[in-house]
Amino acid sequence: MRRIFLAFWVAMASAGAWAQVSLFDLGLGTRAMGLGGAYAALAEDAEGLLYNPAGLAKVRGIVVDSTILAGWVGAGYVGAALPSLGAGIGYLGTSAGENLGFSQLGLLAGFGLDLRTFGFPVLGGIGLRFQSTNIAGESATGFGIDVGVLGSFPSPFGEIRAALVLRELAFGGLSTEFVLAGAWVSPFGLSAALDLTSEYIALGVGWALLGMAEVRAGLRQEGGVFRVALGLGVRFGNYKVDYALLTHPLLSPSHRFGFGLRF
Repeated sequence: MRRIFLAFWVAMASAGAWAQVSLFDLGLGTRAMGLGGAYAALAEDAEGLLYNPAGLAKVRGIVVDSTILAGWVGAGYVGAALPSLGAGIGYLGTSAGENLGFSQLGLLAGFGLDLRTFGFPVLGGIGLRFQSTNIAGESATGFGIDVGVLGSFPSPFGEIRAALVLRELAFGGLSTEFVLAGAWVSPFGLSAALDLTSEYIALGVGWALLGMAEVRAGLRQEGGVFRVALGLGVRFGNYKVDYALLTHPLLSPSHRFGFGLRF
């Protein structure tokens, strides 16, 4: 009986720790995480749903992106976008034994608009997040709103971008995050980005080769922990494959695999 009692309280303590975990905080978006998460000013595809909904205004055609996270925890995400609109779904799950499992379901929807047609020098966007958490049979939900702007300015050395994002303006279950970001994109395929947020600092660099591949690297500081990121993306016509590795000084590295389509 004593062992059963002890096992019960260990499981409850684990569940309490899991309750602080959010699917949206695990670093979804394979290209973004190959840059260490420095993506708010580079967002221009379906991953804009996760980092800056203003990036949806830059989408051309129909884009589908996915992420599979493998490491100490497993999670998956699929997002789709067309000009100015996007939606996505994510899932996180693990098990602590019978009737003590943990799972989260996340839903996102966003809208981006080119505010330059109204005289403002930026793109704007708004997103909605929903998260449902189940721990040991008990459920809880949370809602959040994302609001972002993204500006780009030409220079003799390439395009300069700046972004301001308020993520997860929360109504329970999510934590509000403030983001100030900048990026530089050169005409030779080089790019660099910096995200300063209330949760982490990320610096990323990338080099696109002939529009067919992109090599990425990043540095992320979060909670006093420094993590190194490496990434690679390859395109085959309308298809793309992405990979990102994120190290951790104490835990095993986490791997992200992404597959996408563009029409």
